[in-house]
Amino acid sequence: MKKRLITTAAAAAALTTQLYATEGINLIGIGPVQQGTAGAGVASAKDSTWLILNPAGLTDVEMGVDASFQVFSPVRTMDSTVSGGAGRQEDDSSFVIPSLSSSFGCCHGENGFFGVGFYGTSGMGVDYDYGRIGDMSAFPPTINPQNMGDKMTELSIGKMTATYAYKFGDSGLSLGAGPIFVMSRFRTDMFNGAGFESGEWDTAYGGGAIIGATYHFGRMAVAGSYMSEQFMGSFSEYSTILPDSMNLPQQLTLGTAYNVLDNVELVLDYRWLGWSQLDTLGDQFGWDDQHIVKAGITWSVTKAFTLRTGVSYGNSPIDENNAFSNALFPAIMETHAACGASYVWEKWAAHLAYIHAFENSVTANGADMAAMGGMGAGTEISMYQNSLTMGVTYTF
Repeated sequence: MKKRLITTAAAAAALTTQLYATEGINLIGIGPVQQGTAGAGVASAKDSTWLILNPAGLTDVEMGVDASFQVFSPVRTMDSTVSGGAGRQEDDSSFVIPSLSSSFGCCHGENGFFGVGFYGTSGMGVDYDYGRIGDMSAFPPTINPQNMGDKMTELSIGKMTATYAYKFGDSGLSLGAGPIFVMSRFRTDMFNGAGFESGEWDTAYGGGAIIGATYHFGRMAVAGSYMSEQFMGSFSEYSTILPDSMNLPQQLTLGTAYNVLDNVELVLDYRWLGWSQLDTLGDQFGWDDQHIVKAGITWSVTKAFTLRTGVSYGNSPIDENNAFSNALFPAIMETHAACGASYVWEKWAAHLAYIHAFENSVTANGADMAAMGGMGAGTEISMYQNSLTMGVTYTF
């Protein structure tokens, strides 16, 4: 029964988390409170969504339930030099991404806390009218566009985590950790060298772990969290183009928070994502590690009303050397700006966040197709994003 519940919850998150890419394939934050500061705040937990950012933060939040949904609108374009004249194509489909988590005291008196969460966290993909490559039956193969395949990918990832955190009395130190369970769904009609893939959904399961620490002293706090590589099963339907499992990367986040005034807080984070360490996205698709800096401000205007804003910048994991190979996996976002607000009444709170990811483009230099004479050189992929997240909190 427990295994069925975990699988069902992860499936619900994965089914609704499709076709986006911000920090590689990851969202910049989970839920409207994190997203209001562009995902910054590892040292300043505000609600139970922090259990997947820094589980030690559970000792600093009120016990309750947090739920949200994000309307995500990425605009992806591809202009392939080997599409047979299909020209510049655009995909502007929008999607809904859910989040549900809870925190509560559980043991060790007033110092032990437990949290559980189900999240849509990661995904990427496109669905164009015509393929990245032209009619392969003609010679040269770029003479005509084709719509039989090599034009679509979808990767959808849902995660569940259950974490425990302990507060070491009045020392200011808290530690937290827990397992992460992952469900990943994938489909594509990519060209595999002999024909087009089926486009049917396939599912893989896996897991990893997260650990975090927070230390408060005076008006300042420092924190760090580490998420292990999440080891996944294989997509048997796509063993030709994905001979290795599509594992998810290690993640290290370090940060500080400082209350410049009693009602104004500044947060600053650094995040490393180890894409290059992965067999599939790193070795096969050529993704580089990401180094991301985030900064945010939280202003408690009144006891009931709070405003937030933040920015995030990180290098694209895909560069011109691998742009053609990743034209159907366009995870190239770098700069995000965010704002948000919360309103509290009695045991309830309502939250809102808006994020804009500024347009970024990458043009292929043909290095990833050198064996075929640099085919694909000049192909351009680009994307920008808008999203709106709404959520509620109920405190126990």
